[in-house]
Amino acid sequence: MLYATLASTFSVAAQAQEEGRQVAETVAATAPRAPAPPAEVVFDLFGRLPITNSILTAWLVMAVLLLFAFASSRNLKMVPTGLQNFAELIIETWMNLLDQMMGRKGRRFLPLILTFFLFILFSNWIGILPIVGSITIVDPAHEAVPLFRSANSDLNMTAAMALIVMLTAEFFELRSLGPGGYLKGLLLPNPTRWLEIVTRPLSLALRLFGNIFAGEVLVATMLGVAPYAVFAFLGLEVFVGFIQALIFAMLTLVFLTIATMHEHSDESHGDQASGHAPVAAPGGEAHQAARASSH
Repeated sequence: MLYATLASTFSVAAQAQEEGRQVAETVAATAPRAPAPPAEVVFDLFGRLPITNSILTAWLVMAVLLLFAFASSRNLKMVPTGLQNFAELIIETWMNLLDQMMGRKGRRFLPLILTFFLFILFSNWIGILPIVGSITIVDPAHEAVPLFRSANSDLNMTAAMALIVMLTAEFFELRSLGPGGYLKGLLLPNPTRWLEIVTRPLSLALRLFGNIFAGEVLVATMLGVAPYAVFAFLGLEVFVGFIQALIFAMLTLVFLTIATMHEHSDESHGDQASGHAPVAAPGGEAHQAARASSH
């Protein structure tokens, strides 16, 4: 009797363990897979150029931005409304920021900085949508991979944007210093100069990639562990996505300001050397005195 009871108990325990294992396998199979650092190749363009899911997401973001630009500018009005009002608000905000930091000449960098900000922002926000990671496709290696993935969770994308920032800053520094002054700063024993050339793009690329990739892993993990609590983490990722886009754009602005600061100093020295006195406005005191003496 005791033997039969023990055997029945062990049988029930083994059956419960097997059911628990099957449930765990089912949950693991249906739960979203956390992204891996290298972006997955979804197809080969012309049979030679591999296209990853992060590139597809970048194309989707560019299409969204083009549609937004078209919709906000197709029917321009003197008194803006709707999307035109929202687009002008974004442009004027960044234009005022550039005027405060670099003067009116800083507006030449508005297209670059604003493009970085909007592209990174929309890439971060689209990366947390349900379609990212849930839609799969069979890759050339006959494995199921996500069709879309946040563009900024790919280190190649963030490194490319950081390289554009570095090359742009170095170009304008060469332009402001001249070839002689630029080469002097590079050739003289100045380890800080070489260090900033290396660390600036590294910090831009790794900061953006690390934050967005960690957010994707966190959301995918919480979807498998506690699906009802994922909304709090999605709200956090919306905030983090905005902050990371703002940080990248502001650092780009700072690097360009440092690269072009010699232009402003040269202009101020040139005005002082020319000896040009400031011209009084027509409604100023000198003009009023001249009019009084003539009468």
